[in-house]
Amino acid sequence: MKTKLLSFAALLLVLTFSAACALGATANAVIVAPETAKITAPFSGTLLAFDLTAGDEVAAGDTLFAMDTVPVYATQSGTVSAVFAKAGDDASGVIAHYGSLAVIEPTHALYVAADNSQAYDDDENRYLHAGETLYLKCGSEKGTGIVTSVSGNAYNVDILTGSFDVGDTVRCYRESGTPSDSETGRGRVTRYADISVAAEGRIAAVHVKAGDTVSVGDLLFEVIDGQSAKDVPLTLTAPVSGAVTSLSTVSGAQVYRGQLLCEIADLTKLELSAEVDELDFSAISVGTTLSFTLDAYAGETFSGTVTEIRPVGITRQNATYYDVRITLPAGKTLLPGMNATVTIP
Repeated sequence: MKTKLLSFAALLLVLTFSAACALGATANAVIVAPETAKITAPFSGTLLAFDLTAGDEVAAGDTLFAMDTVPVYATQSGTVSAVFAKAGDDASGVIAHYGSLAVIEPTHALYVAADNSQAYDDDENRYLHAGETLYLKCGSEKGTGIVTSVSGNAYNVDILTGSFDVGDTVRCYRESGTPSDSETGRGRVTRYADISVAAEGRIAAVHVKAGDTVSVGDLLFEVIDGQSAKDVPLTLTAPVSGAVTSLSTVSGAQVYRGQLLCEIADLTKLELSAEVDELDFSAISVGTTLSFTLDAYAGETFSGTVTEIRPVGITRQNATYYDVRITLPAGKTLLPGMNATVTIP
């Protein structure tokens, strides 16, 4: 009886082994995106706020990030008489050649450099205040001005109205009728120096042109890191349609040139990555057709062609496994990370 049981067990073992051989070995697999676009910072600077998150699906051309710039504003109102810089220029090079990035002629370019030595003999006429309005006269020409500074006996008056020339001697009065007893002093008409616009870095954008009228605070230029290349983009867009597989930064972060910001997997080029035991290598090669099942499509069997066998294996529990890439079927909704089981013949 014992002999018969041993014989039956042996027979069962043989049949089980034969069935396993007939079915073939299996390998765990997962869908991967072999082509990934890496988005890096084009220059050192600051990222503006963004709402991109890992896992987001993006289309080619979608805006991913925007780089902040350093604005250069007008410090005085006036007319832009010249613009020497253009986008892409190095600001220091332009300034070394022309002396400035742009020149602004002040709105009130003329002023009277006056003193009270010839004021009407009255203490009140000799005591002036910054901000007060004076009435100006040179021969028959009249105008108005505003006191901008007072230093001892000297004071400056910006000319607001009236037609005066540089070098004219102008009398200043407190009263509009210019009576002699309201005279506060005299001075010569002088021209303010033009405003030279300066900055450091590479010019990213130019917002004015010669002849433009600007006010205090108007944006003139935008500059970025001086080490950046010419014509770098301020806005970074998705080069391919796909999914954001990793996000390596946050809104408002300071980034350096070439720093990885995110990776986008190209969802139009997916393939199956199978972990194949070295013992099963005799059954496969590039070009072999293998069948597999996908967990997402239970009950269906698919087939694909081996396109690549990665040469570097991973050792686990005294066995080495190799990454085998297999084509996927068309017409199915497939995403990276989906699991599969591959049958090795």
